Amino acid sequence: MKKILLALLITLFSSSLFASDEKPGRFFEDQPDVNDDYQIHFIYFLAKKTKDNERDINGWIEKEVKKIDDLFFKMTGNKQRLKFDYRQDGKLDISFVRMDRKAKKGGWNVNYPDYYLQKQGFNNPKKLYFSFTDAASGDGGQMGPHHGYLFIKRASGQITKISIHELLHGNGFAMPCTKGVKNGSHLTTGILSQNLSKKFGKGVYDHNDPTCPDLKDSVYLTPTSDNPFDPLQIACALGQKKRGNPPGNYQIPARYTHKKLHKGRKNEWCTYKLTEYAKEDWFKKWKE
Repeated sequence: MKKILLALLITLFSSSLFASDEKPGRFFEDQPDVNDDYQIHFIYFLAKKTKDNERDINGWIEKEVKKIDDLFFKMTGNKQRLKFDYRQDGKLDISFVRMDRKAKKGGWNVNYPDYYLQKQGFNNPKKLYFSFTDAASGDGGQMGPHHGYLFIKRASGQITKISIHELLHGNGFAMPCTKGVKNGSHLTTGILSQNLSKKFGKGVYDHNDPTCPDLKDSVYLTPTSDNPFDPLQIACALGQKKRGNPPGNYQIPARYTHKKLHKGRKNEWCTYKLTEYAKEDWFKKWKE
């Protein structure tokens, strides 16, 4: 009887918590798009018991995205910006999601948060999903093509630079063929290094090697390149080669012939369609 009562109390608490998340100006789903272009969609994402600081509705995320946009533009030499998802009323489209499990330190990509968000409908192959979260983690941020996270408290003081760092990972960088790549997808200098200096590095943006992807040609930058590439296609093609997933047909554009790109790395992965092949017991360490 005690166990039944405890279960009922937990259910009631969870239900009331989710209900209290309903606030004026808040959206729980991706709103209708103004166009069918590739876009970066922002989410205020909380774990089951994380305090709601209302960052999606009090202007906090909009201010941070403006800083990200301005610094990114400056780093390109005032040439390109990132493509963000806007609502039809012209405002930045920000969704609110509360996970049904507690936060867990460590890796979030290719893990339960990716799985849960995709189950909630955040699975458009033409979007990168970037979540700001007050939930705890050991990192300032994590991202791969399709989903990524900025851990606000951990990234405090460097949110803008860490966000750009992670969004570059979302765009596939550093690629296996990027000059100077090390430690997976990082570099020794620049925004993709530990020092987070405000520069891309010659091997990332506007380089002269047509056999390896260049950031300026990503479909997520505007003005759009005359010969753009989709980072999801490259990541998923390499993921299939190394892991056998995700399901589907993906190809590296024929113009990218660099041997290191096609060879890939040992841990290549792509979170797209994770809900189609993942098993619930993979996430047993994420406590309800």
